[in-house]
Amino acid sequence: MPTMIANRSEPSPDGRLPASPGTFHSLLDDHPAQSADGLRLDSDSSRILIVDDNPDILKLVSKMATRLGYRPTIAEDGVDALYYLTKGHYDLVITDFDMPFIDGYQLADQIKEKHFGTRVIIMTGCCEKEVEDLLDGTGIVDGLLLKPFNLKSLKEKIEMAIQPRFVGWTS
Repeated sequence: MPTMIANRSEPSPDGRLPASPGTFHSLLDDHPAQSADGLRLDSDSSRILIVDDNPDILKLVSKMATRLGYRPTIAEDGVDALYYLTKGHYDLVITDFDMPFIDGYQLADQIKEKHFGTRVIIMTGCCEKEVEDLLDGTGIVDGLLLKPFNLKSLKEKIEMAIQPRFVGWTS
């Protein structure tokens, strides 16, 4: 599990990603293949696009995804994300909800319309009830990740989002 340390050098007891990134910095190692905690996934070919307007969150979530065995690409906003999606296929997009230009919900809607099979997880550190109400039953988003979160929570959300779904399957 990642270790998070406050600027005052006090360990965070649960290793969670901060809601405000300036409060903590990560001590994640850069060797995902050597993870002994059972959190690494066998998904070396899975590409993830991570979208957030906060560079500290981008860097940290990217390191977490790398540790889980994914190949992350980062985008600083929804416009950049849409550009990257035109240049290559991504199995999953993890996007912040509250961003300038295009919010996470609008981005998810465009992804579902133009990039069949790409799953979307929205992460948010605020407005939990509003976001849940907005997403409830729309089918546009494949998961909601609430900040703060840890490596195990991220792994669980990714696994839930990317598992195969059979809609309309008849025998």
